[in-house]
Amino acid sequence: MSEAIYIGVDCGGTNLRVAAAEASGIIVAERSVPTGDAQDRENGLGEAIVALVESLVLAEPVKGHDILGVGVGLPFVCWEGKAHLCRNVRVLDPVWLDERLEDRYGAPVALTNDVKCAALGEAWRGAARGADPFLYLNVGTGLSTALFADGRIYQGAHHAAGEIAYWVTESAQPGGLADGFGPLEEAMSGVGITGAYRRASLNAENLSAEEIFGRAERGETLASAIVEKGVEYLLPAIANLLTFADPELLVIGGGVAGSLVRYTARIEAYVARMTPFPPRLAWSTLKGRAGLIGAIRLAVLESLGAP
Repeated sequence: MSEAIYIGVDCGGTNLRVAAAEASGIIVAERSVPTGDAQDRENGLGEAIVALVESLVLAEPVKGHDILGVGVGLPFVCWEGKAHLCRNVRVLDPVWLDERLEDRYGAPVALTNDVKCAALGEAWRGAARGADPFLYLNVGTGLSTALFADGRIYQGAHHAAGEIAYWVTESAQPGGLADGFGPLEEAMSGVGITGAYRRASLNAENLSAEEIFGRAERGETLASAIVEKGVEYLLPAIANLLTFADPELLVIGGGVAGSLVRYTARIEAYVARMTPFPPRLAWSTLKGRAGLIGAIRLAVLESLGAP
């Protein structure tokens, strides 16, 4: 009898990644391809995910192994068979993807938000091992959180718990929120920082958030102003989250998190002043792999029928 494996998929605006792993989380094979224009074609993203999984499953050392579960992390909310709160990745039919993968491999399939997957990864093999409850804050291309409590990720009534990108700020438009557009995300996230810099820069440079943080550290006035505005929005958001959830640990991860490490002392001091019971603060130890490892954990849990 062949050894059983689990498949995890991490879907992002830049790359699609897939891995096969043992139940312990040890990865035996992994592949990654650019997302490219797949997100712009009708269900092109779903087809790209299916093709990437198939290429891994048919290759050594995965070929011939029994697949017991498939977990997929997606950068939006899946509810009632549709994708909601899409901004950076679009055009995917969750029902089609779920059915196609299950029919192809005869294994249970679970789809969830990528930040919730990242929190699962940190709880399983990262900075949050042994912590319960804890909050995972993702500051990356977008902005979102996940609450891990009583051994599981809290989903919410519409699977949209933790979507703090949509928190209202004084700059929010009176007409309400557009699908995929969040006021808080506009202040502090990869798309928010880069968009603000591009709009304010006379030469409209297309810089990454990390490059803008670097310019701020070197003293550039425009970059410093944009970064400082983002930090001033992020700090009270963190404090409010911690006061509400009362976790023992806050883990910060995501693509922009590395640029925020220099603000550790400032974050800790603010939290100490503004929250009743300040938790420990940790930075993701899985970094860019948290979502992929969490997707594998999702597959394992789905195979066991865990809620």
